[in-house]
Amino acid sequence: MRHDKEKVFELRKNGHTYREIEKLVGVSRSTLCNWFKNEEWSEHIKKSNTDRNIQISTEHLVKLNEGRKVVLNRQYAEVEQKAREEFKVYKESPLFMAGLMLYAGEGDKMSRGLIRLANIEFDLHKIFINFIIIFLKVDMKYIRVSVLLYPDLDAENCKAKWSEELNIPLSQFHKPQIIQGRHKTRRLHFGVGSTIFSSSFLKRKLLLWIELAKKSLTK
Repeated sequence: MRHDKEKVFELRKNGHTYREIEKLVGVSRSTLCNWFKNEEWSEHIKKSNTDRNIQISTEHLVKLNEGRKVVLNRQYAEVEQKAREEFKVYKESPLFMAGLMLYAGEGDKMSRGLIRLANIEFDLHKIFINFIIIFLKVDMKYIRVSVLLYPDLDAENCKAKWSEELNIPLSQFHKPQIIQGRHKTRRLHFGVGSTIFSSSFLKRKLLLWIELAKKSLTK
């Protein structure tokens, strides 16, 4: 019997983990597992240590998430303050107000961080893309396009047409979605296009601008 086995058992009975005992005494965890494998009381200590570690980890995650939430809320407040200041400057621009009203009518308002405008008209997308670039200061390379098509439309030709009209490379297109049309005589020539950009901060700014614009126009 190793001369340190008695000390090891004492440490274990005091609630020390295998890792802690290995560090204190220098006995490997494989040896510790062999020594305690038939000791029922050691299994109870193992369960107690596991439950304690889970509780500590949970408390740590809660504190971490609370900290992140505080930081995020502060950042959102800063974004909204800047948005209010920018609105005063931009509101006289026809393009600015056109972009806001386009999104108010055709844009996704439900998702948290996705800016997405769907429409069949190329020109409306061009207006909104110019709005994104100028007022949200988004680089063209981060803008994505998705096309919704009927089964009888050629996907590649439709993508090529949208790419040409919007001046956005095909590499920035998502895979087309194919749906069944409801009306056989009212087909769309090139499907429904969606201009897409992801940013929870810019989405927050955009929706606040829209609310400010509606208040300004309905006084």
